[in-house]
Amino acid sequence: MNNQTTLHQQLNEDVFRILIKESPTPVALYTGEEMEIRIANKAIIDIWGKGDNVIGRTYFNLLPELEDQGFHAILLNVYKSGIAYEGKEQKVDLLVDGKHEEFYFNFTFKPLRNDNDEVWGVLNTAADVTELVTTRQKLAESEQRVQFALQAAELGTWDLNPKLQTVIWDDRCKELCGFQKNDEIKYADLLKFVHPEDEQRLRTAVMQAYNPATGGNYDIIIRTVDNSGHLKYWIHLKGKAYFNDKNEAIRFAGTVQDITREILDKQEQQKLLALIDNTADMVAVGSMDGSVTYINKTTYALLGIESTKEALKPGVEYFANNEADKVSSEIEPAVQQHGKWEGEMHYQHFKTGESIPVYINCFRIDDPLNGQPIGMASVARDLRPEKAARNEQYKLLSLINHSSDFVSLSDLDGNVTYVNTAGRKMLGITGINEHRRHNSEFIMPGELAKLKDHVNNTLMKHGKWSGEILYRHFKTGETIPVYGTTMLVYDAVTGLPQGRASIARDLRREIADKKALTDSEQLLKNITNASPTALWMADAEGNITYVNQTWIDWTGIEYEKHMGFGWTTAIIEEDKSRAVEKFMADLNARRFYEVDFRITRKDGEIRWCIATGNPQYNSGGEFTGYIGACTDVTDKTLAEREVQLRNRELNEQIRQFEFVTDFMPVQLWTARPDGELDYINQRAVDYFGVAAQEISGPSWLNNVHPDDTAGCIEAWNNAVNTGNIYQCEFRLKDKDQNYKWHLSRALPFIIDGKIIKWFGTNTDIDEQKQLQRQKDDFLGIASHELKTPVTSIKAYAQVLGAMLTKEGEHKKAEMVLRMDAQINRLTNLIGDLLDVTKINSGRLQFNKTWFDFNEALQETIEDLQHTTQKHKLIQNFSPTGKIYSDKDRISQVVTNFITNAIKYSPHTDTIIITAQRENNEVIVCVQDFGVGIPEDKKDRVFEQFYRVSGNKQHTFPGLGLGLYISSEIIKREGGRMWVNSVESKGSTFCFALPVDDTHS
Repeated sequence: MNNQTTLHQQLNEDVFRILIKESPTPVALYTGEEMEIRIANKAIIDIWGKGDNVIGRTYFNLLPELEDQGFHAILLNVYKSGIAYEGKEQKVDLLVDGKHEEFYFNFTFKPLRNDNDEVWGVLNTAADVTELVTTRQKLAESEQRVQFALQAAELGTWDLNPKLQTVIWDDRCKELCGFQKNDEIKYADLLKFVHPEDEQRLRTAVMQAYNPATGGNYDIIIRTVDNSGHLKYWIHLKGKAYFNDKNEAIRFAGTVQDITREILDKQEQQKLLALIDNTADMVAVGSMDGSVTYINKTTYALLGIESTKEALKPGVEYFANNEADKVSSEIEPAVQQHGKWEGEMHYQHFKTGESIPVYINCFRIDDPLNGQPIGMASVARDLRPEKAARNEQYKLLSLINHSSDFVSLSDLDGNVTYVNTAGRKMLGITGINEHRRHNSEFIMPGELAKLKDHVNNTLMKHGKWSGEILYRHFKTGETIPVYGTTMLVYDAVTGLPQGRASIARDLRREIADKKALTDSEQLLKNITNASPTALWMADAEGNITYVNQTWIDWTGIEYEKHMGFGWTTAIIEEDKSRAVEKFMADLNARRFYEVDFRITRKDGEIRWCIATGNPQYNSGGEFTGYIGACTDVTDKTLAEREVQLRNRELNEQIRQFEFVTDFMPVQLWTARPDGELDYINQRAVDYFGVAAQEISGPSWLNNVHPDDTAGCIEAWNNAVNTGNIYQCEFRLKDKDQNYKWHLSRALPFIIDGKIIKWFGTNTDIDEQKQLQRQKDDFLGIASHELKTPVTSIKAYAQVLGAMLTKEGEHKKAEMVLRMDAQINRLTNLIGDLLDVTKINSGRLQFNKTWFDFNEALQETIEDLQHTTQKHKLIQNFSPTGKIYSDKDRISQVVTNFITNAIKYSPHTDTIIITAQRENNEVIVCVQDFGVGIPEDKKDRVFEQFYRVSGNKQHTFPGLGLGLYISSEIIKREGGRMWVNSVESKGSTFCFALPVDDTHS
């Protein structure tokens, strides 16, 4: 360029510099083909983001990132062509502070020319519209998203102005509301295609939305129809009304959604739920952890579940307790891992705990979108009906198999496939498959034509044949007459015949029975005619239809004349109406008939009769009449009258007996054979002060002293069980609540070896007991008082005897020796008296030790042998071992037995002592051959002060205490004592003591 041009350019640059610097918008000036940056204001420098040191640098070097975006070429083209370039909302990517950022600019590249019209530079102006563009883009994207969402949701939009009655609907809204896309919709036509049943409901919903009090909300589901009135869509309208300051609706806008598929799906789902709820199977749905979330009505009903709360629990709790582990360890893992499990299990009734067998099919429910498990479900079939049906089927098969009739099954061609047990036995079929043959082989050859021409034709035509036919025995060929029924068996589904079933009853027994019945009827006729009792039969109306020969012989009236009510002719007039009325009353009541009457026999004699009749019924339960008998009871009637007379006499005697017993001074009572009191006299009633019935039975024990009750019951039970005489002493409480001692004795009254009655008395022995106690007290005192002086006398006698012997006064010494013997006897008597008082007062002492029984027995016998020269004491011992007892007391008993034997056998010289062990007892017996004891006195020898009486009683001195003391010693040692004796031949006294094996 020439100087003038340069100068001019310089002037322009100065001008531009000033303008650019002051411009609020980004401006820069580039010169030369290299696009050197000559001027740039702060606004554009900030946009470039390269720092403030940009003047003098080229545009291309400063902004290299714009080359690939085409801006370098555009700028260079403006410079070269001189044609300006303007960009609108142009996207520009700039590297700002090392990071790429996206901008949008409205910019211009405007060429600057000199006077020669040459381009010397390019002026770049720009306006940053990034925020405007991005906002618009966001709005556009938002609008796109809304439209996309509306389209995706199949939503339409609507906007109404109620005040101006204008309508703005999109195409989707028009379609869903029944209009065409191009239809111009008027406000008055809005409800044109609303289903008639929904129109009023829609109007109500709109009016509620127009009410400011409701907030303007609008939400309703309706149906739309096409021009023909057919359902087109189910739609969901949702929107809101907007109001002005005057609460007037000025805008009503919202969306409409097609929910036809949803509604139809819900309807189908509801149908499915209704199907599931009403299915006979139990259906349950649950989560993957096994918790139940739904059960159908059948499950509620069959398991006794009453509420949803009760149903929503872990599935394992639905099963029987013994199957809980199986659910957790097998079923749930199988469903979770493999998707299914099926098998038989047991549910548990929630109320009763009943175990319910079910066949259950468990399966996993997967999400149809991602295939992930979302739950588990089960369908369970109640097996109880099946099991019951199976049981019934089994019962039916069992019934058929155990039927006494022949039963067989065959196909339509007659090939037999099954014969029951009775049929196999009847025909002699033994092999497993021996029955598998044609049915023609089951009958006799002569029946084949009947089978072919009649049986089969009738069966195929009518489905059944019944009649008699001859079967044959497979082994023997025997002809077997039967009554058979053959029927077709039909398929339950198709209704077509699929086989035959035959039932046959063996007639051999029936034929034999008919012959036997004929024979028995003839025999019965002969028997009834020969019967000594008159027999008769009547029909349901009471007409006599049969009488036997006996009645005819009694009355002398012909058989036919007894029929109907002719039988009453023989009854005497006084009894006739009563007999007939009783007969008709029992007939109408269908009850047993019995009446007595008198008849006039053909010889004129009047006889007593009793007529009886049993009502008869046929197999259908219908009353058919009577079968009865008429018995001559004349002799019996006369005998009964005699008995009645005797009973009156006996009752009179009983009254006399009671009159006498009421005056007796003792209590008199009787008891039944079982021991139950059934009578007490007035003396007992007066004593107890209560009514007789309050003492009868077991109540009398309430009046026995508690300390005496056990012994009293034991003695009484023993007497009742054995029939022995009863005797017991006990205290009875009188009406003043005082106890008095009584002696009770009873004897059994026996007829033909059987106890008929017990007769007993209670005798007041209270005063006797008092005297006995006073006597015992006296004996105790006397014995103690006598013992000391007697001991002193014995000592003096012994000293005196020694002195006389020393002085040679032998005769006097002998007299003193005799006195000493009498003193010894007196000492023994005193000892006995002391023992008696100790026994009666319960102070008799025992010092028990272990000792050899035979050795102790032998020592006592040897000591006693020295006291007698006449008698020989013979020992007959067997081993007895050791016993635990009071040795001295046992020796005292043995001494008493032997001294008694010596005393009461003065004319014999042998006494035998035996000892043996038997049944855990040691038994000792002392046998003498002396005077013996009378039979009626044996039981009294063990009583106090009792001595055997008789002509020679004076020859046997003593107090009668020895055996009493001995028996008491043995009782207190737990033993027993008895005597066997024959008068004039001797006695054997024995005692037995228990032996403790564990210590012997």
